[in-house]
Amino acid sequence: MWKWISIAIIVVILLVLAVLLSRIRLKLNIAKHDNDDRAHLEIRFLYGMIKMNYDVPAILITGLKKGLLYRLDRNKNIHKTDASVDSGNIDTVKIKQFIHDIRVLLKGTKSFNKWLRHTLAHVTMSKMEWSTNISLADAAYTATSTGILWGLKTTLIGYASSFVRMDCTPKLYVVPYWVDRLRFTTTLNCEANVSLGYLMFSLLILSYRIWRVPGGPEAWKRVFFKKNAADHQANNEW
Repeated sequence: MWKWISIAIIVVILLVLAVLLSRIRLKLNIAKHDNDDRAHLEIRFLYGMIKMNYDVPAILITGLKKGLLYRLDRNKNIHKTDASVDSGNIDTVKIKQFIHDIRVLLKGTKSFNKWLRHTLAHVTMSKMEWSTNISLADAAYTATSTGILWGLKTTLIGYASSFVRMDCTPKLYVVPYWVDRLRFTTTLNCEANVSLGYLMFSLLILSYRIWRVPGGPEAWKRVFFKKNAADHQANNEW
């Protein structure tokens, strides 16, 4: 009997270690072709046994009054039949509320910035490809904008590399369109991964930092409960 108990304990330990040593893999693909915007995020963990997919097939700017309309498709998440659609609009009021909520969460967490930097330091970027084609309908303006885009891209990638591990050489392209009309297309493909065990440990550290601040847990509850209720109401109205 003790033999089988020992074997069961060893098996459980090995399974726990396998889970903790697995990695969460993220793939992000963003494509903009003139007025057509699309984004796809794929999350895989537990050695690819669990997958989650999120698609943003359409983004429409309708002005300051109505805001930024969006639609988020969740498809083939865990179960192939698990699919849903979230949609709504983002206006100046929601942006101000979002900034206010972020400030509340930062105030309710001890050294949140330090925790975030330590967590991002364990994220490994394994692929980064960013290609952009641009035309401003004028050769001089197009050439100038090409140089500006090169500078912006290298600055952004350099800034990002100070937070995450770059396990690849970023491939950046800026190609001018020499045509007599406005045109802008860009595609971004990147892949990253992080240890599931470290992410669980990091979330425990975050919980500890929240509990260290008087009123911290209550602040997080207020923000997230309010957000969930607002999202539910927006989806019903849509």
